[in-house]
Amino acid sequence: MYSKKEGIIMKKTLFFFAAAILAMFVFSGAVQPATVYNLKMNVIYPPSITDWEAKYLTTKVFAQRVEEATNGQVKIQYFFNSQLSPVAQGLSALKKGVADMWNGSSTWGGTVPESDVIWLPYAFRGPEHAMHVMRETEVGKLFDEAYRKQGSRVLMYWPSGGMIFISKKPIKALEDVRGMKLRFSYAIWKSWYQRMGVSPINVAVAEQYEALMRGTADATIYPDYTIDTYKFSEVCKYITEPAVVDPGMCYILVSLDKWNSIPADLQKTIEKVALEIEKETIPATERLSREALQKASEKGVQMIKLTRTEFEKFKDSAMPAWEEFAAKSPECAKMVKIIKEDIQQWEKTRPESKQWYEKWISK
Repeated sequence: MYSKKEGIIMKKTLFFFAAAILAMFVFSGAVQPATVYNLKMNVIYPPSITDWEAKYLTTKVFAQRVEEATNGQVKIQYFFNSQLSPVAQGLSALKKGVADMWNGSSTWGGTVPESDVIWLPYAFRGPEHAMHVMRETEVGKLFDEAYRKQGSRVLMYWPSGGMIFISKKPIKALEDVRGMKLRFSYAIWKSWYQRMGVSPINVAVAEQYEALMRGTADATIYPDYTIDTYKFSEVCKYITEPAVVDPGMCYILVSLDKWNSIPADLQKTIEKVALEIEKETIPATERLSREALQKASEKGVQMIKLTRTEFEKFKDSAMPAWEEFAAKSPECAKMVKIIKEDIQQWEKTRPESKQWYEKWISK
């Protein structure tokens, strides 16, 4: 038998022991490491050449900021040059979990017809307008809904350079392109090429320089900064503004399966960072284009600006592409209607429109 004193000591010992056990259960959750969500981003482009351009912002900077903002709970690893899957299999890779994110531009017009809206010739009046269309009109909603049907969603848009004529011969008027061997880029441009009277030439992206050098192609429509980065200035001495697509729009998709596995609070954090990066890409892309065009000028490349009359002719020549796109689905038709109305409103009310015309149209 325990003495009274020993009994009191025993009770106190049991009490403190029980309290310690209880504390372990209560606070065990606090010491458990937080779940980490790892995402693999397939980037269809090669690595950036600067530490400030849009491609750099949407890969390295985006990954860094997301990891910091989520306290390390979300980590994004990016793979350039389509290392995770070929471009044509990008959507399939997202569905199968081979990649969780995709960073590039529209290449699946046959599967997601609405995605070709960004390639409508002369639909945008610069990066600000393009971002306005995708973020502030129903076009962006229809674009995102089309991808959701394929198991992905749009997380971020970002502008690439303006898609301009880069040519071996001067293009000052619509008549100048007639008979030219022009690299064929997008399916919805087929009827436009026919209307212009050009000969479409199938040339892979990586083979453009050689095709232009050898005369297999007379011209290509490609981002303005590539006059420098792809060294087109060595084989072509003319570029024509305004851009056919200003700007070429890129974006980041994320698999819905992966996205839905991430808690809502972390999703909101990722979206917040994405929108911040999105805004930063506009001046970054404008700088990249400006510096590339300056370098091209120093190498003897002549910039030709269309007159307003010739610009209107090029726009009219592209209408068959718009009609062909509109016929693909009711959603495509709705997009065309919205953009046509939006351009009219933009040109009437926005100072950015006046600045765009002053910058790119010859007086």
